[in-house]
Amino acid sequence: MVRVTERAATALQDMLTDRNAPPEVGVRLVPNGKGGLGMTVDAPLPGDEIIERDQTPVLIVDGAIKDRMAEMVVDYQSAEDDTQTGGGFVLRSQQVGK
Repeated sequence: MVRVTERAATALQDMLTDRNAPPEVGVRLVPNGKGGLGMTVDAPLPGDEIIERDQTPVLIVDGAIKDRMAEMVVDYQSAEDDTQTGGGFVLRSQQVGK
């Protein structure tokens, strides 16, 4: 199962609020067709992995990639956290640091 840090959950909720998303939708993590991942606002579908916060979806892992993502952590890094990047969502293995 994908784990979402508190910082990432807050950033995902902010993203949904900024887009005036209804409470039944979340941010969907999808394959982008180039070997990477993309994000879109969408409703959960059968077979998706749904990570909720306060009984509402914040992250939806597309069913096509949920098995590949099983040991991953979604985090959020602000621009102030690291001067070498502009900030944003970070995906890493749960195995790091164990």
